[in-house]
Amino acid sequence: MAKRTAPRDWDKCLIGQQDNTDLLECSSKSNRMSSGKREGVLSWEDYFMACAFLSGQRSKDPITQVGACIVNPRNRIVGMGYNGMPDGCPDEEMYWTKSEDWLRSKDPYVCHAELNAVLNSIQADLSDCKIYVSLFPCNGCTQIIIQSAIKEVIYYSDKNKSKPYFLASKKMLETAGVKYRQHKPKNSKILIDFEAIESTPGGPSTENEMGVEDSHAIDGPSTKNEMGVEDSHAIDGPSTENEMGVEDSHAMDGPSAKDQQ
Repeated sequence: MAKRTAPRDWDKCLIGQQDNTDLLECSSKSNRMSSGKREGVLSWEDYFMACAFLSGQRSKDPITQVGACIVNPRNRIVGMGYNGMPDGCPDEEMYWTKSEDWLRSKDPYVCHAELNAVLNSIQADLSDCKIYVSLFPCNGCTQIIIQSAIKEVIYYSDKNKSKPYFLASKKMLETAGVKYRQHKPKNSKILIDFEAIESTPGGPSTENEMGVEDSHAIDGPSTKNEMGVEDSHAIDGPSTENEMGVEDSHAMDGPSAKDQQ
């Protein structure tokens, strides 16, 4: 049997099979134009940055909620994290604010988002991955990023750029050859509407207002009467039973041979 080969020109092709009248017409250009796909979707970078920000919403920190999202070269998310207390340290027993007393400040206790994203990663080797962060990483997190072989840092805010910790971060990244750049999403806000899925158009429903499948929509008028009993009149014509449910021979055989009692 001859091996079937794929057509070389996918813009204009006509594929037929022997003894099969079905023909597949394909045109990549026309398919792209008529596919009806939704436009205006999030770009990859906006999506990953949004995931970082969404992760940050889990943070209990009343001052700054930071999120991080690690992405591999195939655009797959492999790690996420946010700033929070170490496992086993109850939030209610820890310090969440700044204080002149260092031991009563949040700084020595909070695990940063980048650290948690690396520790939460589903793959051990993060070589050539990118990390999306809502806030430029501090020097400690930068050390972790470099040691994890992450190749690029994409950040949203650099509000601490004049502070020594963050100047040290940039020096380390530049020296280690790790790229860093700022990313501002196309939209300043992204709305997550949980109720929108309920109103997604999907064609006319075949269910009635009570959520019960309506056979009228598919099979035509129901053959059941108002009591839910199958109505043979709709299919077989008039019933041959009388009102008491007894077979009425008059309908089929003519007048009965018995006199009336």
